[in-house]
Amino acid sequence: MNSCDCNRRGFFGHAFGCGAWVAVALAAGTTQARQAQARTLADPVTTTPFARIEKIADGVWAVVSTPFGADGGRGDRTTLSNGGIIAGRDAVLVVEGFFTPAGGQWLSDQALALTGRRPTHVVATHYHLDHVGGLAGFRQGADGPELLMTARTGALSAERNALAKPTDGNPFPKAPPILLPTSILPEGEAKLDLGGRIVRLIARTGHTDSDVTVELDDPRVIFGGDLLWNGIFPNYVDADPLKLSTAVTALLSDGTATIVPGHGPLSDAADLSGYKGVLDAVEAAARRAHTAGMAMEDAARAFTLPASLGAWTLFNPGFYTNAFKAWYRVLG
Repeated sequence: MNSCDCNRRGFFGHAFGCGAWVAVALAAGTTQARQAQARTLADPVTTTPFARIEKIADGVWAVVSTPFGADGGRGDRTTLSNGGIIAGRDAVLVVEGFFTPAGGQWLSDQALALTGRRPTHVVATHYHLDHVGGLAGFRQGADGPELLMTARTGALSAERNALAKPTDGNPFPKAPPILLPTSILPEGEAKLDLGGRIVRLIARTGHTDSDVTVELDDPRVIFGGDLLWNGIFPNYVDADPLKLSTAVTALLSDGTATIVPGHGPLSDAADLSGYKGVLDAVEAAARRAHTAGMAMEDAARAFTLPASLGAWTLFNPGFYTNAFKAWYRVLG
């Protein structure tokens, strides 16, 4: 990340200046955080300092980012979010644009190595920069994959991240342009036939005004974007917590699915029951504080997660403030 590239604040949160996000909070560098990010469901086929690729099934791989450094501090943020590769007979879909163009280029190369072709499609689950900042890295000269977003995600990307159309020049000399979508996903559900493999792209809300989950029925896999987090406390900066809870309940209702969360190791619905507990604990504390007339900032400072939920790493302590601010918006 550039020293203070403030158009990257979409992910990091509107409540904090750029400088607050250049380093990860101490909690993110603990042994606990590094152990959590190391958990795998299968042997990785590729491992780098910033991510690994785990094979879920034939033609289906998860990208698990590992941003917590072994030195007790900030790690490599080339990718930052999780994502995946889904291959059919005729096409290859990549889930997420990742944080940097280098991350997008890396995954394009990995798709070529694993499937014999570069991505034909890339879908962004929402507009935050760790999910779209690397889209330019998927281009090969004048060519590139079809970029899929909802209309709302495209609009938010243009507004918050200063995305550039493919034909535009780069308005930010220090940052490569991020491409606007070439195809708009409808509200509801869209199906993409990769050739012998159907991918369902489902529009939802909760983490932002427009989120998309990428789902397979055979094998049953859910790429949840940032509606789902595992072992890392979620970012509520643009969240509607009521809609978030509804979406999470629906996603975790299928106990057969392998789940690729937006951040943290792969899991299943049973493993992510603790995540629903985190959301419920935040809601209960926010409602109590609001009813008691406590200031939002005081409520956030006083909040701790119940020990029964286990350890949840913070990208930054300000994520508690984001959470209570979101709930206070809802509670009026």
